[in-house]
Amino acid sequence: MGFLTSYAMTYYDLDLIDLEVVDIQILSMDDRPNYYLDDADLVKVTINVTNTGLDYFVVSDKMFTIWVMEPNFRKSSPNNEVLEMVDNYYNRYDDELEVKYDNLQSRELFVECDYTNDRVMIGKSKVFTICYDVLRIWNNEILNMEGQKRYYLVMMDNQKGTSCPNCKKILLSTHEPRYKYQTPNWVRNLLEWHKEGIISDLEYQNSIEYLITSGIISEGKITEKIKSTPTLAEKNLQLKEHQAMLSLAYQTNLYVSYVEFYKSQYNDEFSGVVCKKQNNIVTLSGDYTNDNAYYGVVFFKLLLFDDFGNAISTGISKIVDVVPKDFRHFSVSIPYKGKINNCFVMVDSKFPSR
Repeated sequence: MGFLTSYAMTYYDLDLIDLEVVDIQILSMDDRPNYYLDDADLVKVTINVTNTGLDYFVVSDKMFTIWVMEPNFRKSSPNNEVLEMVDNYYNRYDDELEVKYDNLQSRELFVECDYTNDRVMIGKSKVFTICYDVLRIWNNEILNMEGQKRYYLVMMDNQKGTSCPNCKKILLSTHEPRYKYQTPNWVRNLLEWHKEGIISDLEYQNSIEYLITSGIISEGKITEKIKSTPTLAEKNLQLKEHQAMLSLAYQTNLYVSYVEFYKSQYNDEFSGVVCKKQNNIVTLSGDYTNDNAYYGVVFFKLLLFDDFGNAISTGISKIVDVVPKDFRHFSVSIPYKGKINNCFVMVDSKFPSR
């Protein structure tokens, strides 16, 4: 009984919370090698959360989901349209997306897709970006928020996402999304041939029209961007930007050949711990369950061990504004090029709230 009591869920009065959609981005992602029909759309929803009257309010990304609804014509009447849920999308973090799309030349698409668990004081607002990886499955159609289906951003009143109908819903279809098209490889070749003058403007336009008619690409902002014929000055500017990005990629070692995972050791305060090495950076992430006290800061220490059990390197990370029995995600990284055997995470120190 004591165990169940210690994990009592906190529910918030969402009438005291204002939610505003600031921006929506839809980034269409390529197939991964050796995976069939796994094209997806990365949906990045930027929201502004305002606390108008709650003494203690913490925004967690687990409170947000996307509901996809469509009319049920068998149950609807002329005076009452009945909607039913056809999909339910949960958020994704940058580290999850980096592993899934490790063939991308740059991982800057995922920078904003971070774990969210921040307190918002009374009368204050904070902006968050929540990311969703929407698989296209069989029809392979690019996500269209202006179609028959209706997309809702849903904010639950607790961190377990179980509060509806006591939740706050915003219709995303009323907000015009910004598209960034991650063009499939063979279509990208078509664009390059046109830029290099290998095919004419007419051949290029006919090819684009064929792709639209075949349903391979959609009309709207994506099509407008692809259809536009760049001038010579624009081509030169694109070339300079490409060279700058390529140089930056080499400098920051963004080309990932593989990710190597290691055994992780931890105590009962932690769960779901994963240790991986990527681009000579060792990252250990997981979930931490707090004790019965309030802390302003909790520091975590990452230790790397060799085959002989010797600690060969350490790293430090922290989380702030930790409440009793708080369940928080953490991540700590350290650069290390040598060979390691396993990882260990521990609480290095805790500082009470003032």
